[in-house]
Amino acid sequence: MHTDLTVRAASVAPGHVRLQVRGELDLGSAPLLHGALARALPAATERLDLDLDGVAFLDAGGLGALVWCRQRALAAGAACQVVALSPAVERILLLTGTHDTLTCPAPAGRALAEAVQPA
Repeated sequence: MHTDLTVRAASVAPGHVRLQVRGELDLGSAPLLHGALARALPAATERLDLDLDGVAFLDAGGLGALVWCRQRALAAGAACQVVALSPAVERILLLTGTHDTLTCPAPAGRALAEAVQPA
């Protein structure tokens, strides 16, 4: 298992959790982010923020982990977005076309489902 990654969860407000990610987020370290998300989701009933300001390296496996986290949070009913990012992360998000998806606020679970349901 990759050890150059740390993830810390902090309660911002009731139902609002921020995951602070530091180090290298890649295929080898992605399970650490998955585990931190699993532990944080019960408390993140309204919103989950991903703080990636301390991520020095991000590869395709790490990007996949970010998308996976966002999908899981939304499915659990919590709005989710990246609220801070390092230059390295911003570059990858811009190059892959995922910047707006991951950094813009998204409706939580039911609101998202209702937004895509035909009338």
